Amino acid sequence: MVKGPFNKERVHRFEQWRKQKEVEEGGVVRISGNFLLDHEEEIINLVKHQGKLAEQKNPDHRVLKIEKEQGRIVVETSDHNLAMRIGKALWHAYRGKHEYKFLAGEKFVEVDWQRDDIIEGKK
Repeated sequence: MVKGPFNKERVHRFEQWRKQKEVEEGGVVRISGNFLLDHEEEIINLVKHQGKLAEQKNPDHRVLKIEKEQGRIVVETSDHNLAMRIGKALWHAYRGKHEYKFLAGEKFVEVDWQRDDIIEGKK
């Protein structure tokens, strides 16, 4: 308890001073394309490896979720830099197309990575 003006007691609470999280942080990586069909396990291992490397540097930076939906893989991360590193690692390992979308004023990134190889017998 702290004595305030006129000897009234005031209670200071930590919550009053704590800065509210105003900026959304994290990222989403969407992995798609025909290449994914034959290399799904390798790609998931690459994503998990990047998550482990990031977590070793900072326990708060990690892969939150890996989901398969509608013929693609969606990865959610707790840190925007990790999402970008996953996108770059995919590009370095397998090439393909990658695109980064940043939300204005936020520490959030959407990474779209795609590689469509021509499958023999199909055009």
